[in-house]
Amino acid sequence: MPIFQYKAKDKTAQTVTGQIEAANEGQAIELISQRGLLPVAIYEGTKSFAGSTPQRPRKIKTRELYLFSRQMSSLIKAGVPILQALFMISEQTQESYFKGVISSIHQGIRGGKSFSECLSGYPYIFNAFYVAMIKVGEEGGTLKEMLSRLSEYLQTQEEIFSKVRSALAYPVVMMIVGLGTVLFILTFVMPKITVMFSSMSEQLPVPTRILMNVSTFLKDGWMGMGLVILAGTLFLRTWGQSEKGRRALSAFKLQLPFLKDFILKAELARFCRTLEVLLRSGVSLLKGLEIAIPTLSNEVVKDTLGHCRNDLESGARLTESLKKSTLVPPMMVSILSIGEESGALEATLKEVADGYEQETNEAIKTMTTLLEPLLILGIGLVVGAIVLAMLLPIFQIDILAR
Repeated sequence: MPIFQYKAKDKTAQTVTGQIEAANEGQAIELISQRGLLPVAIYEGTKSFAGSTPQRPRKIKTRELYLFSRQMSSLIKAGVPILQALFMISEQTQESYFKGVISSIHQGIRGGKSFSECLSGYPYIFNAFYVAMIKVGEEGGTLKEMLSRLSEYLQTQEEIFSKVRSALAYPVVMMIVGLGTVLFILTFVMPKITVMFSSMSEQLPVPTRILMNVSTFLKDGWMGMGLVILAGTLFLRTWGQSEKGRRALSAFKLQLPFLKDFILKAELARFCRTLEVLLRSGVSLLKGLEIAIPTLSNEVVKDTLGHCRNDLESGARLTESLKKSTLVPPMMVSILSIGEESGALEATLKEVADGYEQETNEAIKTMTTLLEPLLILGIGLVVGAIVLAMLLPIFQIDILAR
């Protein structure tokens, strides 16, 4: 059925635009009216109304992509044609940018493109792994199975990210509150108390003088300090997005004593999980490595596995190349070696991914358990040191008075 672009007024007299699928213009007007809208303009076609500005390409949340994959899988399994499935999902999607993307994919397929071709036009949303899985499903007639595997994969990744966010939420809030408390004491409370000690500035204890200087600096130079912090943050953000910056930060993260194992296991778990899904879908090992490596975020790990891919092209085995790396744990190499020799590499990749994901979850719990009391202790020590520095002159006055 044709797609009609429309401009209408809602109940609050606000102008809204959108598109709707209908047999003709009359049916389109009727469907728009059923939504509680008053049609102002309507025409058939995929071009946007004049005056509307296209949104900049951007990423969407993993949860949105997971829901899209699961809904597409369910609808196609139920026998719904892909065009109708995309239209139905577009109508239910609340996120405006993603809604427009789905509508554009719908139009692309209607124009004769394949599903995977349309998805590849949005690399910020559908990465090479996602597109490759869809392409395999289209070519093998197993699109619904590929979408189901993608939804399971994305659900696993979202669960890991959700656990990390939940684990860090409380410590971050505690740190912000603690920092705010310290700044409040130094900028508002401390200046009022130091007035009492103005006559004995040279006789004040060293900790008190240091605290008074810090308080004065924060009170008088907060704007300059804020500008410096802002400039530093912008510089680090820009530098961190460059290739040199990404590599330097990736190497630095792998040198941190407590985070090294966590980051490495999380990256290897994602690599093994992605490669396992690709191999089970019929993708060759060489092509699977080519697709799986870019899904990682640490540049050092990507380089290490990239060398493995180059060795594989030269005729070497995967585990022979992995043995050369000092990053890849020997246990992982041993397990994959058994799977490679027995022809069950997919099963061993799944086993490694399951193991590392479980260890990652345990590491998150451990870090959270340790971080909370450490933060409380740290904030308590800072506040205690400030209070002690404020009380030392009073003790000194009392001693001199005796």
